Amino acid sequence: MRANGENGALEAELQTRLLRLERTQRRLAGWLALASLMLAAAIAALAWLAARPSGGGSLQVSELVVTDPQGVARVRIGGDLPDAIIEGRRVPRGSKAAGVMLYDRSGQERGGYVTWDEGDNIGLTLDGRGGQNALFVAGPDGSAALQLWHGDGLIELRADGDGARLSQSLGQRVLLQQPAIARIGARTCARFRDGLRDEVPEGLDPAQIRGICLRRFAESACATCLDGAS
Repeated sequence: MRANGENGALEAELQTRLLRLERTQRRLAGWLALASLMLAAAIAALAWLAARPSGGGSLQVSELVVTDPQGVARVRIGGDLPDAIIEGRRVPRGSKAAGVMLYDRSGQERGGYVTWDEGDNIGLTLDGRGGQNALFVAGPDGSAALQLWHGDGLIELRADGDGARLSQSLGQRVLLQQPAIARIGARTCARFRDGLRDEVPEGLDPAQIRGICLRRFAESACATCLDGAS
């Protein structure tokens, strides 16, 4: 009877945690959607101001940089954005990107609204001083994900061919998922086994693929797909 009581208490605690995660995720999704709209409006206003010649017509540029009174670049709109500089270090983006980037008063990148050439994804990123902490991304196939993380803790709301679910991860492994995906879909599994070459032409090695899988699905589901376990 004691074991049953402990199991019931544990299940109730997990359900409470999931409900809290869902409420937090809904609020944050709303704030990110609002931030996206405000950013898009700011981009449109900047483009209109920059492209308004006296006699009409159009203006075509490869990059537009807005600076503050101290000469620090605060907004950059470009067709080929440079790599980020985080705490004085150059951090490669991993893919060519185009869109708008925002910088703080020190000139450090703090987020942007961009499209990436590899994978053809579009996303809104929000960064702290030490790196990225939020990502709202949509893929060309209609999939979408909202990720928020701090340190090793991650909350993800994802909708793709494997279903819509809310996941909590720690140390790059899924701890809680609602509803849980017991078996990865055939299409996703095939992409994993092919090294995600549809997004990264040179492909990723098995360890990288397993890491990506474990951040999206339970370990048993990844083992079934990647190792052929039953």
